[in-house]
Amino acid sequence: MDGLTHALGEFVAGIELAAIPAPALDTVKRGAIDCLGVMLAGRDEPAARILRGFVRPGRARGEARVLLDRGRARAEDAALVNASAAHALDYDDTGLAGHPSAVLVPAVLAEGERTGAGGGDLVAAYVAGYETWAELLGRDEDRHHVKGWHPSAVFGCLAAAAAAARLARLDAAQAAHALGIAASMAAGVVSNFGSMTKPVQVGRAAQSGIVAARLAAAGLGAAHDALEHRAGLLQAVSPAGRVRLDGELAAGREWHILRQGLNVKRYPVCYALHRAIDAVLELAARHDLRPEAVSEVEVRIGRAQAGMLRHSRPRSALEAKFSAEFAMACALIARRVGLAELRDRFVRSAPVQALLARVRVTPLDEVDAEEALFAPADSVVLRLAGGATLESAPVRRALGHAHNPIGLDALRAKFDDCAAAALAPEARAALFERLLRLDSLPGAAALYGPAARP
Repeated sequence: MDGLTHALGEFVAGIELAAIPAPALDTVKRGAIDCLGVMLAGRDEPAARILRGFVRPGRARGEARVLLDRGRARAEDAALVNASAAHALDYDDTGLAGHPSAVLVPAVLAEGERTGAGGGDLVAAYVAGYETWAELLGRDEDRHHVKGWHPSAVFGCLAAAAAAARLARLDAAQAAHALGIAASMAAGVVSNFGSMTKPVQVGRAAQSGIVAARLAAAGLGAAHDALEHRAGLLQAVSPAGRVRLDGELAAGREWHILRQGLNVKRYPVCYALHRAIDAVLELAARHDLRPEAVSEVEVRIGRAQAGMLRHSRPRSALEAKFSAEFAMACALIARRVGLAELRDRFVRSAPVQALLARVRVTPLDEVDAEEALFAPADSVVLRLAGGATLESAPVRRALGHAHNPIGLDALRAKFDDCAAAALAPEARAALFERLLRLDSLPGAAALYGPAARP
C-alpha cells in the first residue's frame, strides 16, 4: 500500500503554504495573472460560448463564477468553461509539456469558491497540482505528444484532482482515491489540435479533477495502485513503456515548480513555434525585410515540435495556431504575431496564403536535455530573391521562458491587452493587484470584487 499512488496522496494531503519556497509563490501568482488575462480574452470564443450554453449558468445560484461575470454554476462546470476559455486562444502559459495554469487556476478558483478556502490554501492547491503533474510526467523517458496524447488533458486531470483534494482537505487515503478516480478520467489527443475540441480537453481536465476529488470525499474508492500498476495509468499512456513506476517522490522535495516553472507566451500560437518566431522577427527587423523579397523560409525545429504543427495550409485562425507556415508568413508580413493577426480574415488574405507556399520545415532529431519535446535550439533561414541567404542565431529559450522571463511590466501589458474588452481600466488594475496578493486574500471570491463589467 506504499506505492506511488499512496505517496502522492500523502503529499497532496500534507502540503502547506509555509513549506512552499517563496519563488514558487511568485510563479503561482504569475500563472494566475496570465491565466485570468487569457481567459477574459478567450471568453467569447466559439468553444467557450458553446460550453457556456451547455452549462447554462445562472445569476443567483451555483458554487462558482463563470467567466468572471457571466453567472454562477457548479464548481466543476465553472472550471470546465473557464479553463476552456483560458486555452481557447492558445495564449496561456506552458510548462510540463502542456498548459499548467489553464487547468489549475480555473480548478483552484472554482473549487476554492465552493469550499471557502483562503488565499494560502489556493496557492498550496496549485502547487500540489503542479508537483503531481510534474512527478507523473517526469517518470517517463519518452514524449507523450509523439504517441498522440495531450499531456494537459491527461496529466492535467490528475493535477486538478490533487488541487481539489487539497482544497477539500481530504486525508491521504481520500486524496489517493481522488488520483485513482482521475486516472480513469484522463484523456485527450493531439489529433484535435487546431480545433475547438483542444481547449475543451483542457476544460474537461479541470472539470474531471474536481469531480474525482468530490467523489473521493463522498466515499468512492479506487485501486490503491491505479497509477503504478502494470496496467495502470503511467504504463497505459507511456509511448514506449520506459516509465519508472516506483521510487521516492521528488514532488515537494526537489520542487519541480522551482526547476521547471512556467513559460509565459508572447504569441497566441502553439508554443512549439515561439523560438522560431523570435528568430524570424529579429531577422526581419535587423534587415528591414519586405515579405516579397523572401523567396524561401526554412524553419529548423525539433521533430516532436513539427509533429504538433499539422496545418501547413491553414484556412482559419484555429488552424493557423498550429502552422509553422502561418507563423513565418505572419511575422514577415505584419512584423508581429498577436491577437489581431489570429483572425480568419487575415489568415485567408492573399499575401499570407501566397507566402505559406514559400515556407519549408526541416525537422531536427536532436533533443534538448532539459525539455525533451524540443530541439536544443530552433533557427530560421531566409533565402532572398536576389540570391542572398540570412540565417538567425540559434534560439534556445524564447523570451518569456521560465529561464528567460519577461518582467512584471510586460506581464501586466499582456494582461491589460487580454482583459481590455472585458474590464474597464480601473477594474483591470484592481484585479491585477489582487492577484499579486493571492496568498494573503481571504478567499477566491475576494479576487473579483464588484468592478467586473458585463
